[in-house]
Amino acid sequence: MLGLISTPDPRYGGAPDPDEERERRWEPINWRISVSMTVSLLCLIVSAATPTAVTVLLHIGAVGLCVYAMRLAWPPRRTAEADEPDV
Repeated sequence: MLGLISTPDPRYGGAPDPDEERERRWEPINWRISVSMTVSLLCLIVSAATPTAVTVLLHIGAVGLCVYAMRLAWPPRRTAEADEPDV
């Protein structure tokens, strides 16, 4: 019965520890992203108790803040040296 237990064996290299891999790749969230998403959520919550015209404006503002956060979170475009024209 004990032969069925799979224990990591250093002789075969083993897989990398997922916690160490996660710590290596971890980056803290950008402050501007978290604030814009929080304000967007607050706009949606407050819009439930406002008149129709204000509700529409708050929804447009919430969508705009989400687009802004998405733009900040999007990785920058990488320019390859091969794409540059020869001079």
